[in-house]
Amino acid sequence: MTSSDRKDATISLVLAGALGVICLAAAHATGHLPLFSLSPPGGGAADVPEQLRVDLHMTFFTIWASMLLATPALMTVAGIGASPTAWRWWRITWTASLLVFLVHFYWAAVIVFGNDWSRILNTPRVSAPRLDTVFAVWWVIDVTLAWLRDPRTTWVRLQRWGVHLLAFVLFFMGAAREGELALSRALGWAMAVAVVAGLLAWLLQRRSST
Repeated sequence: MTSSDRKDATISLVLAGALGVICLAAAHATGHLPLFSLSPPGGGAADVPEQLRVDLHMTFFTIWASMLLATPALMTVAGIGASPTAWRWWRITWTASLLVFLVHFYWAAVIVFGNDWSRILNTPRVSAPRLDTVFAVWWVIDVTLAWLRDPRTTWVRLQRWGVHLLAFVLFFMGAAREGELALSRALGWAMAVAVVAGLLAWLLQRRSST
């Protein structure tokens, strides 16, 4: 790993760490507020005890933070092959987003659900737990490739487009379509608009350069 790579890795860690701390502080600051329902979507008996409300808030805040960090990566992924600057900031934000997402995944699966996969696989709180797990593993693989392999390799580029498309769909559906709060839905739609704008800008730039 070059000195430039180490610098970028440090920026990713600082970004992820700062947002993680902010999420934790926000979860504790709002722990007395019923921001999110303790009952699953559609009603029914509460499946999260009151004493885990802070942890429930942490899962929401970390997925929002991960989505915010992923947005610039999703916006710029099309141009990373032509622009070293786009590549650098894509890798930084994509990596930081993954780190925050892994915190979210751990907090939800291990702390809120007690690592009980029978509950995770059958709760309406998680619309696609198997797909989410596959996505998490794929994301880890893609970030590892981003730091260790030549990004111009065809199969690396193809799988990268695939994991970014899946990330966009899961973030959008989870926030804009299934978000419990208006803020969540607004963040989801804002991400979609930003990503579409980024892709259009890349297409226009590519067209003008040909």
